Amino acid sequence: MEPYWSYEDIGVFFFVLVFLAAVVRLAVRMHFLRPSELVTPSLAVQSFVIVFLSVSLYLTLKWRHHRPVIAPLGWVAPNVFYTALASVGGIASALSIAFLAHLRHQVMPTIPATDFLILGLILGPILEESVFRGCLLPVVARTFGSFFSILATAVLFAAFHGPTDVMHWIWFSATGVAYGWLRLASRTTTAPAFMHATCNLTSFLAARV
Repeated sequence: MEPYWSYEDIGVFFFVLVFLAAVVRLAVRMHFLRPSELVTPSLAVQSFVIVFLSVSLYLTLKWRHHRPVIAPLGWVAPNVFYTALASVGGIASALSIAFLAHLRHQVMPTIPATDFLILGLILGPILEESVFRGCLLPVVARTFGSFFSILATAVLFAAFHGPTDVMHWIWFSATGVAYGWLRLASRTTTAPAFMHATCNLTSFLAARV
């Protein structure tokens, strides 16, 4: 669980993130990409960005420390208990927000099945859990303790998704807390990633009912 990387490594990764955002905007200004890609990016653009950032995180740690990356980030198999807990927790979380949306007479957004399978079920959870729970949370926990690390990464996780109202802030923060707790409890990133993917899948199916 003890990370060998530091805030400096995290800073390098976020520098890459900012640089990539600038490159995308430059590509739009030079007409290599349509302006609409900044608002509703296509599957190809989103997939490229996620894969690029995932590889960047791996190469940052590998290049700076010359040590294994995958297992230290927590990508190891959780035991059966935490695998089952991740599955049940993901379903319960998604059904809870679907129920609240129904009470507020809100329509849950739908996305094409292909987009969801690639982004919501695979690439999205891999990148987000690698960054927030695999890389950032252990470093913050080492400095400020478990409680603050779970809360801080949950708020950053919520902000990353650009919530548009209080309900979305609460929703993303609450799930972020659950993912963070599961990361520390299971000592893996795989368990919260599985819960994340299960939650996304349940939400996807609920929106189509």
